Amino acid sequence: MKSMLTDCRLILSLSNPDIQRLTSLSLTEVSALKDSLAEKYILKPFNVLDILNNKADSSLQHWKLSSFCKVIDISLRGGFLSGLITEISGESACGKTQLCLQLCISVQLNNEHPGGAVYICTEDAFPSKRLQQLIQCHSSKLPSCNLGDNIFIEHVADFETLEFCVNKKLPTLLKRGLVQLIVIDSVAALFRCHYDHTQTVERAKHLTKFASVLRHLAFQYNIPVICVNQVSANLSPPSGQSLVIPALGLTWSNQITSRIMLCKPYFTQGLEHLDTKSLKNNEPTHRKLRVIFAPHAPESEIDVYIDNTGIHGISRKVV
Repeated sequence: MKSMLTDCRLILSLSNPDIQRLTSLSLTEVSALKDSLAEKYILKPFNVLDILNNKADSSLQHWKLSSFCKVIDISLRGGFLSGLITEISGESACGKTQLCLQLCISVQLNNEHPGGAVYICTEDAFPSKRLQQLIQCHSSKLPSCNLGDNIFIEHVADFETLEFCVNKKLPTLLKRGLVQLIVIDSVAALFRCHYDHTQTVERAKHLTKFASVLRHLAFQYNIPVICVNQVSANLSPPSGQSLVIPALGLTWSNQITSRIMLCKPYFTQGLEHLDTKSLKNNEPTHRKLRVIFAPHAPESEIDVYIDNTGIHGISRKVV
């Protein structure tokens, strides 16, 4: 077209008189053009039953990424939801990175949405030795390929590198269909160091903008985005509440859809009543996994342990 109107979505966003001024078409012809284009983009009517039976538009269908543990998956009602941001928070050495590494392997073995993973490190060096240990434990499940070849690792030390990675590198991998999972470990590191207590407004704006990009990628490509978060001291915890809370405050809490928290147990009594058949010769590290909020799972808490093969939920015996 001489008017350079080659984008169908742009044509639909313009008014009929504007299109008429930019082209030689009459108002009747403009209306007919927009009607034909609208049929291409408007979804067919559907209801909740259609979504339940997978008959609605595929972009509305969330899939769930397994944690590689049946007990944890039961707590999460199937796993981590695609198309949104899930936060994994907790104290240092609570198993946050361990769970993320396990997800990077799990996504490659997903039956319906197999693919690679992007792991963005903003804190410590990537735990490559631990990853190789997990790969050796699970390589027999997909012997035709090396699970490590499909995990793309990026180290970032400043906002410029992080934003270039998220805005440029990630879309390239996603467009090629190479990635089905994004992990950022951790989102708190740069935001806590770069801003002080007098720059809360600037930090809030930056957090919102950054989260908006992640949400767009998660929705557009229907993939899970996992963000690791640090914790801060809870100075006035209510009775029975945790002594720590996720960092970055209310601004960040409003950007995420699900929050999972790992913590160290305050006591270990009673673990002898749990089903620990798989422990055998290992000396596992015990933790607790809490679902703080999620659109698909109720608030819950389970005991988990970490050993050489990964992180596992502990199912209680039915008495």
